[in-house]
Amino acid sequence: MDIKQSVTMVEGYLDLDRKPVGIKFLFTKEEFMNFDVPQRDRKVTYCNSVQLASKGTCMKLTKENQGCPNGASALHFQDVMPPIASGVGRYKKNIYHDIETSKSVSDEMEFMKEEPYGIVVMPLEEYKTEPDVVIVVSSPYNIMRLIQGDGYFNGYTTNLKTVGLQAVCQDLTTYPYNTGDINITFLCPGTRLVANWKPEEIGMGIPFAKWFEIVQGVKETINPFERNDKKRDISERLKERGLDTSEIKFDSNYDDGSYSGGLIELEDEKEKIDI
Repeated sequence: MDIKQSVTMVEGYLDLDRKPVGIKFLFTKEEFMNFDVPQRDRKVTYCNSVQLASKGTCMKLTKENQGCPNGASALHFQDVMPPIASGVGRYKKNIYHDIETSKSVSDEMEFMKEEPYGIVVMPLEEYKTEPDVVIVVSSPYNIMRLIQGDGYFNGYTTNLKTVGLQAVCQDLTTYPYNTGDINITFLCPGTRLVANWKPEEIGMGIPFAKWFEIVQGVKETINPFERNDKKRDISERLKERGLDTSEIKFDSNYDDGSYSGGLIELEDEKEKIDI
C-alpha cells in the first residue's frame, strides 16, 4: 500500500472525525524552501497546527512561527527555559508537590536533539514523501483499535509515557520520533485550550516506520475485536471507498463463549447476546 491507500483503509476501518496528520522535520533551508507547502504567515502553537491539519490544512513552520515556548523547546526551535529545566517553574505553579518531582518530569521528556530548520504539518494523505511521525487524535475506542493493530505484530505495549503536559509536542511528536515507539496521550489543559480538542478525544503518536503495519494490524483484528454493529459500519465505509469487505465475518469474536451470566441486550443493536 502507499500513503494515500493506507489513509483510505484506516478511515474505512475506524470511524474518524479527524484526518491522520503527518509530521516531517526539515533540517536545511533548501529542503524547507523546496517543500511545496505554504509557510504559515503568522505565529501558531504547534498543537494548534496539528489540530488545523487534522481538518485539512497544510502548512510548514519555522522558529519564527512558534506561538508556544514549551512547544518550541520540545521541537528544539529554542532552548528549554531554565525554570522549566530546573523544575522550579512548574513547582511554583503547584503542578508538582516538590522541585525534585517537577525536575524529574522535565528530565524524562524526550525532546528533539537536533535543531530543525522547519517542520511540515499536514494531513497524512497529502504526503508524496514519507513523513517522520503520524498523529491520530480521536476517541479512546479508535486509539484502542490502533494499539491492537500494533499489538498484532509487536505484542504488549510497554513504553507508553505521558503525564498530562506537552501532550502534542512531546507525547505525540518528539517521543515517537526519538524512540521509534508508539505513544498515547490524554492531552493537556494547554492544548485543550488553544487547539480546542473535544473533551472525549485522546491522541496517539506513531513513528511512520510503524504506520503501514499498524494499519494492516487493525485490518487483521477486525473479526476478533469488532462487534456486529461496528462490523456493519466498517463494511459500509469500506464499500463507500471501493474496498473489499469479503473478509468481514459477523457473529464471530475472540471472546465467544467466555462469559457467564445470561443474556445482555445491547442498546445500539436490536439483538441479544448470550454470554
